[in-house]
Amino acid sequence: MKSKNKILDSFEEFIALPLSILKNRIIQITGFKSDFMETKSIDIELTDDAIHINCINNESAYNLLSSVIYKRKLIKQKQLQEKKENETSIGAA
Repeated sequence: MKSKNKILDSFEEFIALPLSILKNRIIQITGFKSDFMETKSIDIELTDDAIHINCINNESAYNLLSSVIYKRKLIKQKQLQEKKENETSIGAA
């Protein structure tokens, strides 16, 4: 189901792809407000087990990325719950 927000859909599709860069890594998003820097930026750091995304003076990007990650987490939890319920109902039959 597509939302009215095309940008959110784009990020959602990106996060959902099984890219080797994203697969099995923790994604950490941090938002910073700096009085010393006036420009907006997004810095991405890759480590062996995590991806760190720092949104500096860019609250809208931080909110967007955070909401996509949160929504994906809810979808995965729902899928796991449904799988458990299906296994339970098959085992009880």
